[in-house]
Amino acid sequence: MLGEMHEQVAFLAVATVGLIATGRRVPYLVALAGGLFLFGGYRAIETSLSGDRTRSYFGVYTVNDEPGERRLAHGTTLHGIQLKGARSRLPTTYYVPGSGIGRAMLAAPTLFGPAARIGVVGLGTGTLACYAQPGQQWRFYEIDPEVVDLSRDSGKFTFLRQCAPQARIAVGDARIRLAEAAPASLDLLALDAFSSDAVPMHLMTTEAFGTYGRVLAPNGLLLVHISNRFLALSPVVAGAAAQGGWHAARLVYQPSALEARNEAAVSDWIALSRDANMLARLTANDPQWFALTPKPGFTPWTDDYASVVPVMRAFNPSLADD
Repeated sequence: MLGEMHEQVAFLAVATVGLIATGRRVPYLVALAGGLFLFGGYRAIETSLSGDRTRSYFGVYTVNDEPGERRLAHGTTLHGIQLKGARSRLPTTYYVPGSGIGRAMLAAPTLFGPAARIGVVGLGTGTLACYAQPGQQWRFYEIDPEVVDLSRDSGKFTFLRQCAPQARIAVGDARIRLAEAAPASLDLLALDAFSSDAVPMHLMTTEAFGTYGRVLAPNGLLLVHISNRFLALSPVVAGAAAQGGWHAARLVYQPSALEARNEAAVSDWIALSRDANMLARLTANDPQWFALTPKPGFTPWTDDYASVVPVMRAFNPSLADD
């Protein structure tokens, strides 16, 4: 019944925006993007209206407990889903094995050896912890202590406890914490802080990418999650990559019907490395990865200048299908 309701809401959203678009001669892709925007926030809104709420300086988090799963929402953004029972260790949503980050995590032992050093910016429910392998060193960077409590201490989510109980968690602004870390102390760094409507722009500037390059080994990999209903962030990452000498590839993953039943979601990830050979090793013989190229005329974000207007889907119809 709930699935049928989701489908009906999605259909009505697309149809309504489509009718508006037809009357105003807005391209169909903008109408479709508008419908996906409405549908994309539906489950988070549903969760926030029906679950247990916790408030912090950064907003209201809502945990919704259902018979087969538990969900965490922050405003209109769904931050994680953990399945229950035998499926509790399965990565879900944007982090399934076929996603860009899933492929990178599965390849890490081959690319970096059994003692790979993994960093993740943005803890969420701790989903990525279930890619941890014996011998690896894991660090999470999370700005909100309340998220640490929800994902590790409260018992509401068990990804960390089950899969990476020894992982270190650095609380505070990730850019500052990464700047404090030793140079070349990570092999793979995942940035997962950009899916909500409040994008931390200071983590997407050319100077920030300089910090990531410093903390990564010379052949390290940087994975950036850019799934976002409001902003098309690929030009931002492409601009920073061009400025910083990074090689980059992008993977937009469409989950199968079976994966969708296990709460997989469409995801958009960009992989970068300053070592062209390392990026090639990750993406070789995988046609779903494609080269990321700078957007003509786009001004890269810096600490002195950054504007979301050029990448707002609502204001830029050409970005609707980016």
